[in-house]
Formats: sequence, structure tokens, C-alpha cells
Amino acid sequence: MGAALTLLTFARATCSLVESYSAVFAERHADVKLMDLCDSGEASDAPDFRALCLRKRSERAAPIVLKALTRAVVVAFTEFCEVFSSPSRVVLLVLFSITGMAAPVLKLLCKLFMQNLKSRSQRRKGAKYATSDSESDSDDEHGKHFQIVDMSARPAYGTRQRMELQLRRSLRRVTGGAGVGTPAILEDY
Repeated sequence: MGAALTLLTFARATCSLVESYSAVFAERHADVKLMDLCDSGEASDAPDFRALCLRKRSERAAPIVLKALTRAVVVAFTEFCEVFSSPSRVVLLVLFSITGMAAPVLKLLCKLFMQNLKSRSQRRKGAKYATSDSESDSDDEHGKHFQIVDMSARPAYGTRQRMELQLRRSLRRVTGGAGVGTPAILEDY
């Protein structure tokens, strides 16, 4: 659907540009005899004729392609203004634009949030099983129990840094760990 709309938009822009080029070329061809009169200087005493000659010479100085492009943009903007002439249509356009941009972002945020919740619940379950003494039968045979405590100092992260860490971890899980660069401070955590 998106490819069809893109093709339709491209075709409309191309048609508009070709129509504008044709109109500019026809105007220039129609002004050939007028430019011959201006060059001969037959009516150079009349101020209106001199003003017309100056205006036509300035129009001829612009390249046809750029003038056609300008005309195509003006025609497209005029058509846009005619279609969205009422305030309700403008509001609908703004709402459509906002929802079109916000929908993918909201979907990504929801996916990241759900992955974060899943990883937290898995960590809680994993921590519960890791601290249980019931799984180590070899320790019960000798009557000795060992508990390993990590005494290394963890860096004190602020709220912004913790959220950045969680976002990067979630993005790594979503993308499969490909292409997400992490600074050295984030790898230590």
C-alpha cells in the first residue's frame, strides 16, 4: 500500500512538473514576436511598451526548468489550500499527521516496556533460585554451606543513567545485540 501511494505521489509530481514545463515553454514561444518588436525598438518611446519589454526580458532570463519547477510548486500549494480550506479539514490533517508519526513510536515504547517487565520478572525468579540451598546436594553431604557475597563497589548511577542503561539493554534485546554501541561505563554495570 505504501509503495503504491509513493508511486502515485511520484506520478502526480512528475505530471505537475511536465505540465508546468509545457506551459512555460508555450508562453515563451508565444512571446517570440513580442521580443522581436522589443529588439527592433519600433515602439520604444511608449513607457508601457518599455515596461512590458523589461518584464518579458527578465522572465526569459530564468531557466525554463527552474521556472517550471516554481510553477509546479505554486500549483500544488494552491491545490492544497483549496482542499484544506476549512478549519475542520486542517484539524483532521494535523491529527492524521500526529497519529501517523506517533503510532510507530508508541508501538516501540510498548514493546520496550514489555521486554523490561519480562526481564525484571526473570531476574527475580533467577535470584530466588540462586539463593536457595536446596539445589546443592553436594554441600549437604559434607555438612558445609558456603555463601558467596560480591563485595565489589558498584557505581552509583543516577536516575537518568539507570534509565539509559535499561533502554540500551532493551534495544539490544530487540535488535539482537547488533549495532548498539555502549560506552565503557555502561559495560561495567
